Amino acid sequence: MKKEKRSLPLWSKSLISLVFIGVAGFLFVATQVILEFRTMSLHSTDATYMEFVAQKIAPFPKPLPSGYEYKYDLDFRWFDGALLVVEYVPNKQQMFFICKLNDNTEAIATKEVLDRFYDIGIHTGTTTCKFTDVKTKGEIPVGSEKMLYMTGLLKDNAGRVYEGFVGCVRNIEKKKTILVWSLSEPGKALNTDVCTNLIKSLPSI
Repeated sequence: MKKEKRSLPLWSKSLISLVFIGVAGFLFVATQVILEFRTMSLHSTDATYMEFVAQKIAPFPKPLPSGYEYKYDLDFRWFDGALLVVEYVPNKQQMFFICKLNDNTEAIATKEVLDRFYDIGIHTGTTTCKFTDVKTKGEIPVGSEKMLYMTGLLKDNAGRVYEGFVGCVRNIEKKKTILVWSLSEPGKALNTDVCTNLIKSLPSI
């Protein structure tokens, strides 16, 4: 005598459907993230795309001032942000520009950003260090805006000493915030003119 096949209860079918949808959704998101990072990797050293990302951050002069060249970029399209690294070839000093588009107009004041920089320190991807002393503070005109900046001494976990530059400029109307930082080689002085000269070449943000 054949056993009668029982259909699964409704709650069981619903659970299986939810699990299937969840797994499919996860795989879709994971695939999109992988593809996005692959695209970012391919674009990161492409000269044409670096120029595109540079203009997304600010109207950098074309060509860049003598001695400067784009090193690499990361276009964080999913949160309206971008990172650009510019190198001053004569001394290999690098400047990091990170931009947040569609920034909240209620965002913290620019001065507070520098205070947080002091607390958090500078991260370059290969070096992490924290401020131990402030040497100078000032402002640099960028079109109608002013970039507040700070220079000082930093130290990493191994006790090596660096000199660093950090700056922040915000345009409330454009909802754009730009952060800039640069770090010397351990035990060496930072050429702050490399930073200020490039920033002064920007007609606006």
